Amino acid sequence: MKNVYIKELKYYSRRKILDILQNDENVLDKLLKYDIVKFTNEGYQFVYVGVIIIENIILNIYPKYITSESNIKKDFKQVINVVKKYNKSHDDFRYQNDELEDISYNRLSMMLFFVEDYFENGVYSNIQNILQTNGNGEIDWNRTVNENVAIIKKGKPYYTDLQTKYKINDLFDYFRLLHEYIITECSIYLEKAGLLELFDLTPVELSDKEQGDFGDIDLILERLQKELNVEFNTHKQKLLKSMHSYISNKNAHTNENYLTLYGTPSYHVIWEAMCAYVFGDKLHKRLKDLNLPVNLNPKYPQNKKLTDLIKKPKWIYKNIHEKEAEGTFIPDTVTFHDDEFVILDAKYYNLKFNQDNLDGQPGLESITKQYLYELAFREFIDDHNFKGVKNAFLFPTYGDKIENNGKVKLDILSDLCLEDIQVIMLPACKLNKYYLENKKVSISKLKLI
Repeated sequence: MKNVYIKELKYYSRRKILDILQNDENVLDKLLKYDIVKFTNEGYQFVYVGVIIIENIILNIYPKYITSESNIKKDFKQVINVVKKYNKSHDDFRYQNDELEDISYNRLSMMLFFVEDYFENGVYSNIQNILQTNGNGEIDWNRTVNENVAIIKKGKPYYTDLQTKYKINDLFDYFRLLHEYIITECSIYLEKAGLLELFDLTPVELSDKEQGDFGDIDLILERLQKELNVEFNTHKQKLLKSMHSYISNKNAHTNENYLTLYGTPSYHVIWEAMCAYVFGDKLHKRLKDLNLPVNLNPKYPQNKKLTDLIKKPKWIYKNIHEKEAEGTFIPDTVTFHDDEFVILDAKYYNLKFNQDNLDGQPGLESITKQYLYELAFREFIDDHNFKGVKNAFLFPTYGDKIENNGKVKLDILSDLCLEDIQVIMLPACKLNKYYLENKKVSISKLKLI
């Protein structure tokens, strides 16, 4: 398969895009239809981060902050592992069929699930309990005592027959063999596509069978459903559902121009989640569990969270009826450092900010909201003797060190004694590494002033 690396949101001409897609306008139309590719007067751009497989082409779409392809294979592998970890912790594996006219958002997820689960849990197994009289297995004393008459000698019972039990793993079980076939097929496909290495997996060959060896599709699905109806082990249910989904959708994957995707059209959400995790977000902790400068003020319910302190809009009809809206504005990360209240907002922008240039910056709404976050927590901050407030935007960069590049201010809000917003450039590759290794980073590393 041909591997092509493409930068997220970079503009390409129609000619260049068609060259990449081997002049297949049907595929381009499909990408445009589902907003994976968008067109403007400046050209075509991929609004996606991840892998797209189109017949014999693999499109590797990397995040917009990566400015050089000199280490693109290594960088992209790290990004894919970040996407994989985020998906596992936020969405997990889905069994429903989400096919949309020859576009699959879960096929690769399913294949990866089978191979990864095999390395973690092995193959599907049906254990049979064998009961015997005077067999070689473990003695079942309950059955022995209840089903046999003991001979009493010197006050001690003796049994002429012992009821025994042992377990056997049926190596030729239909569902075990079907599982081995599916794992092997997934591994072969991923290896041919060069994706095993990308996902840090090794090849698996457990079966030389073909799907036809298990019967036609309707028979396979019927047997899987029947097994699912009598199986109550949670993990085995998950495997059976996965096998059912894999077999039932398999024929669709043979169509020409079929697109298989693994990734996200919303990498900014992952950037926000990484920043929140690495810098120890406390927004969703109960107030009683926070390490505050002083004891929690009694006027605050202990089981409330910081998010509950942000007031919601109220709609008042003719000064009589009042209705509170459901949503409100919530920052990405709130944490504490040296008795200071720290508000961080992860901004997935390609910011260019120096003495000669300002480009790719957030709009007025983002700046206004960041000031309002501090205002929303002002009473809580004062009630708990925080020394002060630090407010910052966190931007990804392809550099190798954290830089405080200055600040952004809005005078009409700054004049209300609200903290201006510091501009912090974070080396995304390092943040990815911390996130993948489950590491926390001290707020002091952000060089907040």
